[in-house]
Amino acid sequence: MSVTDFGALTSTQATVWAVKTWQQGRDQSFWFQTKLIGENDNSPVQRITELTPTDGGDKCIMQLVADLIGDGVVGDNDLEGNEESLVNDDFELQIDQLRNAAKSKGRMAQQRVVIKFREQAKGKLAFWLGDKMDELAFLTIAGRSYTLKTDGSTRSNSQLSQLSFAAQVSAPSNDRVMYAGGVAAVGSLTASDKMSWDLVTEACAKGKRSKIRPIRMGGKDYYILVMSTEQFRDLKMDADYRAAVQNGGSRGPKNPMFTGEAAVVDGVFIYEHNKVCNTLGMASGSKWGAGGAIDGAQAQLIGAQALGLATIDKVFWNESDNTDYGNKRGVSVGRMFGVVKPVLKTSEDDTKQDFGTITIYTAAAAQAA
Repeated sequence: MSVTDFGALTSTQATVWAVKTWQQGRDQSFWFQTKLIGENDNSPVQRITELTPTDGGDKCIMQLVADLIGDGVVGDNDLEGNEESLVNDDFELQIDQLRNAAKSKGRMAQQRVVIKFREQAKGKLAFWLGDKMDELAFLTIAGRSYTLKTDGSTRSNSQLSQLSFAAQVSAPSNDRVMYAGGVAAVGSLTASDKMSWDLVTEACAKGKRSKIRPIRMGGKDYYILVMSTEQFRDLKMDADYRAAVQNGGSRGPKNPMFTGEAAVVDGVFIYEHNKVCNTLGMASGSKWGAGGAIDGAQAQLIGAQALGLATIDKVFWNESDNTDYGNKRGVSVGRMFGVVKPVLKTSEDDTKQDFGTITIYTAAAAQAA
């Protein structure tokens, strides 16, 4: 016997709900909320929305082109035959689908009309979507496996490592790494090797020397530095940083790209975020330092094209067709996307290096209660 479901959504309504869910999730995301994502190569995260035909099928391709380094041709000397080759790589972005769903316990447990359940589910799923994409972006730029959480602990009952782009995650390249205290490995860090203004200054100098292309805004060049909450706490306690903020800090150019930054000092937009990779979830003995007992975090200096993000189609919203005769409602959201940290052969040598980011390892003790 057929029944009329007065709570069912039309296809148009479902599309509206999907858009609203993504907007809400985007607003709660670090990468989207701060407008770091753009569709040009001047963006910290370049978004690719078009598929490119390849031998293996349709995939997203990110074009990376290094700057020209030749001296050119003088006077009337022949330019023909002396052209400079563009050093470029085609970086492939794998695409996969990620979904989640929420289901009502039933009409009696819900004690609300179906639209209330949808509203509640939309909020929860929106937070999940933005939060999970944030987490994957932080893991990717840090070069940490999707089998781990951003606090270093191991996931349980997770399928994230099955994402097609999980295999593209790569550890920080050898010439794009810095350590506080002048050490050469996380195992050599001591508790006093904290984030400092001197280290920020050195990281910016290394970025420029390594030809990490800065973001060009208002005729000026900027880098972005995102660090953990504990690293930013240590930085704010550094006397040199406080002096730099007091004497030279500013809110930066009036551009919607940069909102929510903690400070803008000497051409660096500084952000803090609790999903920056750290060791707070790891067992003592497996953290950093000589005895594996030092907590630390992995800040990232970011220039242009530090990450690539591919998004195909829009967020989709579906309602369960298995509802126990309309008693237990279920809704789901999903998105097809991929995220990758591009690497490119440098102009100085023939080794591949992280294209737009430098990793900065420091001690960062857990905040006392």
